Amino acid sequence: MAAGASATAATSITAARAAQPLAPDPARSDPGWQAGKVDLGSGFANLTTRRAAPVATTAYLLFDDRALYVAFHAGQAGIPIVASQTTNGVGFGIDDFVGIGIDPGGSGTQVYYFETTPRGVRYQQASENARYAPAWNAAARVDGDGWDAVLVIPLDALRLHVGQQHWRINFVRGLAASGDHLTWAFDGIMNDGPIGQGWPNFNDVRFWPSLGPFSLAKVGGAAHIPRADLYGLGSVGRDRALFRQADGSFREERARTLGIDVAVPLTDTITFVGTLAPDFSNVEIDQETIAPQEFRRALAEFRPFFAQGASFLNPNPAPVGGFVAPPNLIFYSPSIGPFDRGAKIEGTHKNDSFGVLSARGYDLTTGTLFDDIAYGFKHALPDRTFLYWADGVLAHHSGIGSDATSEFGVEGRNLKSGFIWMADTAVEQGTALGGGARSDVAHSTNAFLDVHKPNYEVNAGYVDVSPRYNPLDGFTANSDIRGPTGTIYLLGNGTRVKNWILALYGDRFTDRSGAVHQADTSVTLSATFKNGFSLNGFGPQTGVLRSYDVTAGPGCGGAVLFRNFFTGAPCYLNGRTDRFNFFNAGFGYRDGTPAPVDWNYAWGPFGGVMLHQFSTTTSRPLAGHLALTLEYDGTWERSFATGRFDSQFLRRIGLGASLGRDANFSISLRSINGNGGFATPGTNLAATFHRHWSNGNELYLDFGTPAATSTLDRAIVKYVFHVGPLPGT
Repeated sequence: MAAGASATAATSITAARAAQPLAPDPARSDPGWQAGKVDLGSGFANLTTRRAAPVATTAYLLFDDRALYVAFHAGQAGIPIVASQTTNGVGFGIDDFVGIGIDPGGSGTQVYYFETTPRGVRYQQASENARYAPAWNAAARVDGDGWDAVLVIPLDALRLHVGQQHWRINFVRGLAASGDHLTWAFDGIMNDGPIGQGWPNFNDVRFWPSLGPFSLAKVGGAAHIPRADLYGLGSVGRDRALFRQADGSFREERARTLGIDVAVPLTDTITFVGTLAPDFSNVEIDQETIAPQEFRRALAEFRPFFAQGASFLNPNPAPVGGFVAPPNLIFYSPSIGPFDRGAKIEGTHKNDSFGVLSARGYDLTTGTLFDDIAYGFKHALPDRTFLYWADGVLAHHSGIGSDATSEFGVEGRNLKSGFIWMADTAVEQGTALGGGARSDVAHSTNAFLDVHKPNYEVNAGYVDVSPRYNPLDGFTANSDIRGPTGTIYLLGNGTRVKNWILALYGDRFTDRSGAVHQADTSVTLSATFKNGFSLNGFGPQTGVLRSYDVTAGPGCGGAVLFRNFFTGAPCYLNGRTDRFNFFNAGFGYRDGTPAPVDWNYAWGPFGGVMLHQFSTTTSRPLAGHLALTLEYDGTWERSFATGRFDSQFLRRIGLGASLGRDANFSISLRSINGNGGFATPGTNLAATFHRHWSNGNELYLDFGTPAATSTLDRAIVKYVFHVGPLPGT
């Protein structure tokens, strides 16, 4: 255990009931707060340095049948207090914050975080919903060399069973000036990471202290009231009918002007979710890149229907891939473009989580109708010593065929020895695999043995993915591979180093012809120094990937259509092995603070070219309520076959403005030129204004979209009329 950390999974505290509702008063002038002062033992641990926290924290926790009341006094002598953000939900991690993690079921199936800054700006996350945004309140003040905060969280923002409660909780803090992450609960194998991306995370809930037991009367009100979002959308401009499709292209499609999303609680913890004519304008996310890709690229999901309960549909905690390639998924919702309607039931019951959905629509990129079903189930003990899962997809695409994929897996661990084991297999069957009326079968199987200790982790695994395994609604980086994998992590800290991680990885996969289809080795060092500098993934990576000719005719005859890295089965014609080797040198300064600077340079043979690639990014708050981001990336490629030299460069500038607690404006200008990278050249100007009201109504004013390759002459006005409780879980 780190010095100073006193809370573990064996720690238990008693919940104090509030005599009366407590106001969000950071001065805690109500004497009732004193009954909820939490005994934190020897205090917080610094998860970043694995040492005692450099500052003191005091926490208070009370409840009644309507709300949870949390208060903090955050001492911060000698460390500047950072509080630049003013809009709720925007800029998480740029400022200092305090927060509470809540696992109301005690099983880790639904976990929540609530955080606030020295200005009382609010942030929240839920493990099963990326768009979690319930109604709650916070207030804060700076007081001398520290600051105070109060969080009032209505119980109807959580999925709760009425009656006896057995929760797990944790208190967390972020120090923006130093980039340190503090936690009350601590175990040597807990994970740190960038705020908003890797920390605070949901997987460490098994190390949290328990709260209770205590009892709640019937939790009524908003917890059992359906909610709905009815939107109206208007668009003007030459490109008003161009919208993004599943393959990233923008194609002409009739703009939808009205649609609705609904959520109806069926029980305390299970919800029906439906959508009719969902909006597909989707202007929030920029997912462009110029980086050459060895494997297919994974994108993020942000649509309301797919976001709620998304983790329940992909329950496998360790799918194939995930180190040199993105993890394989049986259900990958970004592969579904604009759709017409959907229905879903998702939720939890005790140690179980589950979800099932149906989505129907028309895919412009393939000219096919689709009517698909996806499902997932996981049972997990609260301490994660044993879990099993099952999931699958039934896909029906006109003109392509049908596809049914089902998966089952099991995992166990010994908390004392750190020994972990896992086995998982998926079977795909359908006419989409073999074409015509024939129903072919493919499979994906993987297993591993692992020893996880505070200062190291060793993993040995085996992967077997058959030719053509590629679920229609899934994500598969590579198929026709079988062979061993191995990973070693070593980590620690020092007098001048906050933390360091040395990662070693290797795999060697053959295909069904006996040739090596894919083989990789990687040695990377990441370290954060106390002077603010960092090494980010510094080291070599070597890889080979084999491709084959695909012919037009049956029986491996006819003209060659293209080369395929995915599989050469059944012909394995004219195999060629390409190298994907590079040395990566990544450097950072003040990462995890409000003004980071990152620079990365990589070089080496990459497929058919000699690659040199660099990227430089920085962001920083400006005077007032403004924030600036800058990016400059470049790629040079020289073909081994022809000697031709190509290059591509990206320049991006973004400016964001906080316009109060519930409104913000951003504008971005991006220019890509040249042909030596992965993106389509073009200049893109995009701007957006978002206003959120306390009743849940929202207004969007958008020009263009940052996801396009060039500026779209398209302006959108979208108003969301909300009925019922704010979007919770």
